[in-house]
Amino acid sequence: MKKIISLLICVLLLVSCGNKHEGEEKPSLLSNLINITDNENNGIEEILNFYGGRCEYSIGVSASTSDGTKKYFEIEMSQSDEIEKRLDKPILPSSNIAYIFYKNLKEEKKNYDAIHVILVSKNNVEQEFKYPVSTLEKVEQRISLNDKTVNLLKEKKFENLKTMLNNELIPFDKNELVPRLIKLEPQFGDIKEYRFFGFMIAPYKGKDILHLSGALLREKQNHEFSIDVDFNSNRDELYQLQYKK
Repeated sequence: MKKIISLLICVLLLVSCGNKHEGEEKPSLLSNLINITDNENNGIEEILNFYGGRCEYSIGVSASTSDGTKKYFEIEMSQSDEIEKRLDKPILPSSNIAYIFYKNLKEEKKNYDAIHVILVSKNNVEQEFKYPVSTLEKVEQRISLNDKTVNLLKEKKFENLKTMLNNELIPFDKNELVPRLIKLEPQFGDIKEYRFFGFMIAPYKGKDILHLSGALLREKQNHEFSIDVDFNSNRDELYQLQYKK
């Protein structure tokens, strides 16, 4: 078993939901001990705007005998009603928090090996998740396929969507799926917005399957929307496309 030594190189800064984060904007002992960039601050603010609650963040270094030294940015979320509702699948809000922070970074991406996320329930139960920056980089690339799929649905280009369906890994009738989607359009109404909820990666039949979860906000009825794709591929192929009311 690896011997792991964790060293926090900075104290936690506490920020609360709202427009101002006192620890960042007012000179104090705490705010002088850690500085974050505008891009990092934008990521924290976007997370708070999405989930509400309280956010504590820190920068840390972990060292192990096999992996060497790794630098990470840690985000702890608590007192969030939105997260509380999703704790049956905590990997979704945790992955979304890591992704929101990551996508706001620019040059800062090279500063970290991972983004750590800690979710604290209202019963003070903590769950920790670690997302390597290399994984988040790949997820960002594959999310472009998710965006393309949503745009095709928004523009009602169903035949274009049909060419992207691959039913070899997960069997389904491609010829039936598109007519079902067309039939549901009047019930749901036009797509106004897509909202991303998070991702999961799982091995299946020799492939790493990336599950991208979110919701389509519609004129008449909103619903959950997800796709499954090959995490390690650059091809525009969908192994699965699901609506859930």
